[in-house]
Amino acid sequence: MLTVAWTQAGPAGYWVSDDKALLDTERVHGWMSRESYWAAGRPREVTERAIEHSLCIGLYPPGGDGEVGFARVVTDYATFCWLCDVFVDAAHRGTGVGTFLVEATLRHPRVAGLRMVLMAAPERSLYRRLGFGGLIRPERWLELGSSAR
Repeated sequence: MLTVAWTQAGPAGYWVSDDKALLDTERVHGWMSRESYWAAGRPREVTERAIEHSLCIGLYPPGGDGEVGFARVVTDYATFCWLCDVFVDAAHRGTGVGTFLVEATLRHPRVAGLRMVLMAAPERSLYRRLGFGGLIRPERWLELGSSAR
C-alpha cells in the first residue's frame, strides 16, 4: 500500500509528520533509553523494531532543525491503538508543543476515532485534559509481563 506522508502545522512554526524518513532514530533511542522513566535502558534494536512496526509521529521546530519530539502509536488501524513513547526534548517543553504533538497524533487520519489507551504516570494531567480517563472496564484487562521495554 502506497502512502503519502502526513504533516500538520502547529504553534509558532512547529510541525509534525508521520514520515519515518525524517525520524532521527539515534535521538529517539537516546530519549527513550536515557531520558524516559518508562523505557530506561531500552536496547537500540528494540527501539528500531518498535519504530518499524508502529505509526510514528515526529515533532520538528520552525526551519526543520532536527527532531524535537516523538510519539508512537501501536495499532491495527481498525479497532484499537495504544499511544506510547511520547517525548518532547527538554529545551522545547513548556511551550505547548507537547500538547500539540499529542493532539495531532490523536487526530492522525489513520487512528482518529479508534479506541485508544495509554500508560502514563497519574500526575500527567495533559492526557486527562485531552479526554483520557481510567479504563472503562478494567476488570476485562489482563496483562502478561515482559522484560522488553
